[in-house]
Amino acid sequence: MIPVRTSARPSIRIVGAEDWRAIALDEGGVLNELGLGWPAGGDRYFLDMAEITYLVYKDICDVYVEDRRFDLASLYSHFPRADYAWSKFVVLLDLRERGRRAKSGFSPRELLYTKGSQRVLVLVLEENAPIEASKIADWVRSAIMREFAPVIAVVDAHGDVTYYSAGLSRAQDLGRVYLGESPAGASEGD
Repeated sequence: MIPVRTSARPSIRIVGAEDWRAIALDEGGVLNELGLGWPAGGDRYFLDMAEITYLVYKDICDVYVEDRRFDLASLYSHFPRADYAWSKFVVLLDLRERGRRAKSGFSPRELLYTKGSQRVLVLVLEENAPIEASKIADWVRSAIMREFAPVIAVVDAHGDVTYYSAGLSRAQDLGRVYLGESPAGASEGD
C-alpha cells in the first residue's frame, strides 16, 4: 500500500498504558514514518512520555486522550510524573536535532538509535541525581552484551546535555606503571 498524503493533520490517540509506556493508536502512520515507538500490533505502538512530549513540542501531530487534545501543560498534569521523563525528552530532542533517529529504549531511562552500522544505547541521567557506580557498570555491561555502543547522557539543571562514551576495563588492562618515573616537573632529588 502506498501512503497518500492529505492536508489532514496527523494525530495519534492514547488508548491505554502498559508499564511505563503508553499505548497509542496511529492510523495515519506518523509514528512509523518518524521511527518512534515500538510496534504493539496493528496500528498500535508503545510510546513513552518523552516521545509523546516530542510529538507535541515539535507540533508534528495532535495527541488525544479520549476526545481531549493535549498540549505540553496538560500532558504533564494528566499523566503521572515518570522519573526522567523530562530529561529523556531533552536528550531525545537533542539527538533528533542532530539528525539521529532516536527512540525509546528498553527501560524508562534509555534511548537508542543507529549510527551507520553501529547501534547506540543511551542511558539518561540527571546531574546531581545519585546513582551507584555498580549500576552504571552493570548497564554498560548489558549494553555491550546486546551489541550496543553504550553512551551516557547527563542532563544538567539548565537542560544542557553532555554525552560520554562508556566502556568497561579491568585494572590489569589499564597499562603498567613505570617505576622510577618522576612526576612532570619534579627533579630526581625532590
